[in-house]
Amino acid sequence: MRRPIVLFIALSLLVSACGTLEISFETPPPEIPEFPAGSGSDITATTEPRLSLNSSSEEIRRLMLESAAHWQSIWMDGTFIGYDPGATEPPPVLREQVWIDLPTSRFRSLKGYVDGPMDALKISDGLTVLEMNLQTGQSQSNPLPDLGPEKQFVPTYQPGYAYPQPLWGQLGTTVSLLAFPSDFAQSEGTFKPLGTELVADREALIVEWTYAGNDLPSWRMWLDTDTAIALKMQHFGKEGSENIQSETVVNQVIFDAAFDDSLFRTPSAPPQFSDIDGNPLNATEPAPTASSDPDPLREVYFFVTDHNYGNEKIQFVRIPGSCAAGLIPCPGAEAVSTPFDLKFSLTSLTWSPGGDLAALSYPIRADGNRAALFLFDPEAGAWQSLAEFNFIDPPFWSPDGNWLAFRVQDGNGGDEIYAVRRDGSQLTNLSASKKLPDDGSPYALSGWITNHVILHSRNNGIVYLLRPEDGSVTPLFDTPLAKSDLVVPSPDGYFLAYTEAADQRISLQLLTPDGNTARELAAFQNTSIYPIVWSPDGARLAFATLSNASDPANGQDISIIGSDGRELRQVYHSPSASIAELVFSPDGNYLLFQDDDAVGRHLFVVDLSTLEQHKLEVPNLPLDWWWLAPSWR
Repeated sequence: MRRPIVLFIALSLLVSACGTLEISFETPPPEIPEFPAGSGSDITATTEPRLSLNSSSEEIRRLMLESAAHWQSIWMDGTFIGYDPGATEPPPVLREQVWIDLPTSRFRSLKGYVDGPMDALKISDGLTVLEMNLQTGQSQSNPLPDLGPEKQFVPTYQPGYAYPQPLWGQLGTTVSLLAFPSDFAQSEGTFKPLGTELVADREALIVEWTYAGNDLPSWRMWLDTDTAIALKMQHFGKEGSENIQSETVVNQVIFDAAFDDSLFRTPSAPPQFSDIDGNPLNATEPAPTASSDPDPLREVYFFVTDHNYGNEKIQFVRIPGSCAAGLIPCPGAEAVSTPFDLKFSLTSLTWSPGGDLAALSYPIRADGNRAALFLFDPEAGAWQSLAEFNFIDPPFWSPDGNWLAFRVQDGNGGDEIYAVRRDGSQLTNLSASKKLPDDGSPYALSGWITNHVILHSRNNGIVYLLRPEDGSVTPLFDTPLAKSDLVVPSPDGYFLAYTEAADQRISLQLLTPDGNTARELAAFQNTSIYPIVWSPDGARLAFATLSNASDPANGQDISIIGSDGRELRQVYHSPSASIAELVFSPDGNYLLFQDDDAVGRHLFVVDLSTLEQHKLEVPNLPLDWWWLAPSWR
């Protein structure tokens, strides 16, 4: 389709974030370290180069337009510098490696900063495009559009019209743009050869281009004399100038190598700069070992699973809490053994108030129709079975750590509420108590207030407190608390958090057990609120909201708010709307949760003081596995 040309659209994209500091042409770029050449063979130069100092303006234009017809695949390692007029320090140097396979429409681009962190990864396997933000760990995947039958795209020059290279339209990076000089050959102007120079060990013709309506050049390129790809480019500004605004340089280039398919798949480890075959340039440093000193942020426990059909396996692991928070480098995860096979749905550990023990319910029979409630001692690595039923929901600890309350299901639609002491004694069916009203059943279990279990009647809405030791029952209020089963007591039992819905409005409410203090914290329209968790000190709550609108692109948000109703802040947005398992760190400064991204299911952490977020990465755990059901001891 013919489109009116937008003058310098490619250059505008290239330097959209760059400044306009006036740097003379002679200003040398920062030194870039030399990197070992990868495998693959360089294209053999023709006896007579296609470009030379004798090439006319139109000959240069034609060869730039035809450049993609002279190679099948390319690997480039280069740098980009943008000059900021207000900067007092040298500008940062962005490094990029790019692999492009034209016949299959596959590509890979890896960006980061020289002497800095990795920034972004973009991969296409010819069918989909995966983008990963390597700073936050978030990723997204979209289908690769139909690029048409002409993989080696050669546009026809027509003044006033432009036909951008379709594959670069998907890549959109600075160094990769140099592989497609046809995008720079479709504007009206004059190409002037200035001389020759070696760039990336290849002969390059230095070409200056001046727009038809300008007196000064807009850019200068070093074009490979055989393929006409750009090996270096200096941009002077849309209106023309003698001052460099940005510079892109290819330090290494290899043509027509056969790329390994793994380069265009989801990486199993954090990406880093490599040779052409994907071998890391820097020797991988050994992962730090776990310290023998107690971690101030204790430990994080979770499951990882290779979910690929036919290769399913699950591991239960733990890492230091400080590494999960991003305060120290993560050592390799430590595997935790279990007395049961890990092959069913997973739930998080539920920690006792003191963090000395954790409870977990899990199937113990091969068909999954019999479960046990286990008590886990992390110091001894020991597991104790407290009770067995067909199906057991995650339990709740009493505030003193002496009891566990839990719901069991019979598999036929019936359920009951039980409590048991931590030593396995006094297993009691609470919902069978004769002191509960006949019209209250069935009940939702919502936790504890002091030594009383909170039972919320799903029939009449009344909340009852039941003490397991003697079975005494007390209605918490004379009237229904809410239309929702979700009632979450604060750690000290002083407040109950719950949701209240009316018409299209839902609100997050607080109420003291005596009913004397009520407070609305936040309200939303056409939204659901789940889950809700308290910080360990009870000073604030975290909750997830999901729009009830039909458009899934609205995603899901995590917010925090003070228990006094102040400082409502959104701290995370999930495009996938798959947030689960909100968990505060022991000091309340970090929030850990599970979310889906384009790579799979992973764990994310938000620093609540800075709102910085990152995806959890551990040296010996593959990124393309699912990371599930976290708990923070």
